[in-house]
Amino acid sequence: MSPAGAHAELVPAARLFGRLLVRELDAPTIAELHGAGVAAALREVGVEPPRATIDELAAAYAARFLHPARARPPVQSLWVTGHYDGDAAVAVRGIAKAAGRELAEGARGAAPDHLGCILLLWSELVHERPELAERLRRDHLTWAPAALAAVVGTADFYGLVASAAARLVQRLCEPAS
Repeated sequence: MSPAGAHAELVPAARLFGRLLVRELDAPTIAELHGAGVAAALREVGVEPPRATIDELAAAYAARFLHPARARPPVQSLWVTGHYDGDAAVAVRGIAKAAGRELAEGARGAAPDHLGCILLLWSELVHERPELAERLRRDHLTWAPAALAAVVGTADFYGLVASAAARLVQRLCEPAS
């Protein structure tokens, strides 16, 4: 089994948290999060489906992930070099291109090395291109626990999402057994 394949059971969680991190919620996504299966899966990882209004959630998303008070947005280039579109962004674009993929459908122009984009791309490549998924896992996730730890805090929806996503990334960063 490839190292990426060893983490294949995490694909649904990576897909879900990738979506939640890469952009704020809209009404259809909120409804989906309240569906029986997704709501149960969220609760299993300590996240209650959101009860706030769309406007409240948008403000919380912006405060936590777009303009965090004591941190940078969850973008690898920002965390590694201090500016957007660094080597990490170029590398992630290259991985997507090698796989014949567009970056994170629905990401609304997020940086290619945004944690949500990386998780979404990883989840798409695990079975199809495990060697590329392994490169993403190995080279583009090790910075993310610090980025998520910087925005974990209150027990609101996005605080819980950041905590659960941090646990997911920690598991992904563990060596394959």
